[in-house]
Amino acid sequence: MIDIPDEVIRSVKDSGEILQTVAEMPQELEAPEANPYVISFAKYNEKMCEILLLNSNKARKAIEILKTIGTKIRSTADYQRYSVDRLSVFNKGEYKKLYNGLAEDEELKEVKLQQEARIFYFDIEPERTFYVVAITQNHLEINKIRR
Repeated sequence: MIDIPDEVIRSVKDSGEILQTVAEMPQELEAPEANPYVISFAKYNEKMCEILLLNSNKARKAIEILKTIGTKIRSTADYQRYSVDRLSVFNKGEYKKLYNGLAEDEELKEVKLQQEARIFYFDIEPERTFYVVAITQNHLEINKIRR
């Protein structure tokens, strides 16, 4: 949070008007919305990792999507604008493995790469952080019964 200088507070109290220089954001300070999402692997699930299995087309698509997120996505509305999937992933079947180590309020989403390959993630818009949880080559079964 930016502190308001004392001279600004005094000038508003004296005249009752906000100075134009105070009402405008200085050009050297960009609005926080101007910053794209930061991509984090802090919550990455190594056990689910299949990056090495991705063929060149799927790997290229994954990098392209991550580049778009790190350079163009500034809000959740931008996902649709730049054709980045936000498909919900429920804590069922094989997907339960993806939720290991995540907090209850962290809601997983997926980006389809090609065929069965996916990037699983969650994001926190106020922090503008995109957490990659797993990158997989193969489809995960929702209705798989464990024995």
